[in-house]
Amino acid sequence: MLSRVRTASIDGMDARIVDVETDIARGLPNVSIIGLGDAAVKEAGARIRSSIAATKLEFPSDRITINLAPAWLRKRGSHFDMAMSIGVLISSGQVSPANIRDSAFLGELSLNGHINRCRGVMPMVKVLRNAGLKRVIVPIGNLEEASLVDGIEVLGAETLADVVNYLNDSEFNPLKQNHGSGGESDSLVESWDERAPLDYIDIKGQEHAKRAVTIAAAGGHGILMTGSPGTGKTMIAERLPYIMPPLSNEEILELTSIYSVAGLLDEETKIIKTRPFRNPGMSITIPAMLGSGVPPRPGEVTLSHKGVLFLDELGERGRDLIDCLRIPMESKTIIINRMGDTYKYPADFMLVAATNPCKCGHYGDPRKECTCTPGELQSYRSRLSGPMLGRIDIHVELVSPEYLEMESKEGKGSKEMRSEIIRARYIQERRFSGRKIRLNSELDDAMMDEVCILEKDARLLLEDAYDRMSLDPRSMSKVKKISRTIADIEGAETINAVHLAEALQYRERRR
Repeated sequence: MLSRVRTASIDGMDARIVDVETDIARGLPNVSIIGLGDAAVKEAGARIRSSIAATKLEFPSDRITINLAPAWLRKRGSHFDMAMSIGVLISSGQVSPANIRDSAFLGELSLNGHINRCRGVMPMVKVLRNAGLKRVIVPIGNLEEASLVDGIEVLGAETLADVVNYLNDSEFNPLKQNHGSGGESDSLVESWDERAPLDYIDIKGQEHAKRAVTIAAAGGHGILMTGSPGTGKTMIAERLPYIMPPLSNEEILELTSIYSVAGLLDEETKIIKTRPFRNPGMSITIPAMLGSGVPPRPGEVTLSHKGVLFLDELGERGRDLIDCLRIPMESKTIIINRMGDTYKYPADFMLVAATNPCKCGHYGDPRKECTCTPGELQSYRSRLSGPMLGRIDIHVELVSPEYLEMESKEGKGSKEMRSEIIRARYIQERRFSGRKIRLNSELDDAMMDEVCILEKDARLLLEDAYDRMSLDPRSMSKVKKISRTIADIEGAETINAVHLAEALQYRERRR
């Protein structure tokens, strides 16, 4: 008997419908799985046989052919197990084909019949819904993630026996249904906890750096912090997610889908509700940064989507690794070609970088003398290419605070900084309503004159600074964007000389 069961396959960040066709015919006992599957798919026969036996059902002692259609699409992963086992049970007459109408199945089987969680469930559930299916059965471990998708009934199963009992007895439902997580139309946004584990109030004597970070977060600008070791660069960076606005429903769904495809969701983290903060180590490679594998799994730039990508010790990293971020920073996407296929991944991240001013780390430090030779200084700085530095909007230098600053209890905390950021973001949201961009950092040349309106004194200052500071067109564009964000924080309609002067200081780097 020939049967057909619906499932899906991950294809980059997207998914495709897969039909599992099963045919049982007379012949020597054998399980043949065809349809361009990888090793995990080929090994499914042994898992299916053992799990069906553990469920106290009969595994046919005939020739079984399982085809994963379309045959031209590469199938990767072990989540086809449940659909294939249901196909075998239908073809052998142990499950009625009428009971699986408008249903799909996702999940990996253990030898004892338990259904294990799998990666990429959310995009697969989305494509199944879009295909008109009414129901999908997923591993219980993926239930909360899959339930975020509206328009399709999602059921969670712990064992293959539970699935079979559900299909054979409509009045008995051992499967779980998540009623509390809501769907795409419900609010998933969590309120901000004022007692965040990391607060800027703990950082003493770096008020100018806090101001720069506030501007960067308000307008989505990249920031480079330069300073001697121990000045607080890492502490400033790791607190950024706690002052950024909460994720929207759409962003939560998108991030959860990314982390699901990457296989980074688990029992503790089933949904991504906070902005990512990625801090890749010094040994990271370009493939790991951009995405690697066949098909490529999301790299660090994609995992930091809608969040922060922090690169510490930027001057110690390879120049090629740093320069590979130039295109993603502007296009907000990663495009990777593998084996004739093209994969597109989102990469809308905020770059936060930190570096020492020189090899010894004390160039320009008023307390410690720099021991680097001119050659060592030049070699260290040459690792950061001019084009890459030009793409980072804000440059700020940190020095060790004075003793009295360290003892002071005054200074901005995360709550005050966050209120300024949210106010500026609200202004940008209204300004860019109905347009493709959302933040000042995304302004293009066509919109610059419309949005960045300079008062007379600001125009004169910019004209003078263009020659004095040897600005180029890109730097001047960055200055205008930063000054627009500063004006938004202050609630000003136009950009005055004070706003522009502050923006200019973030583009001037120590020589």
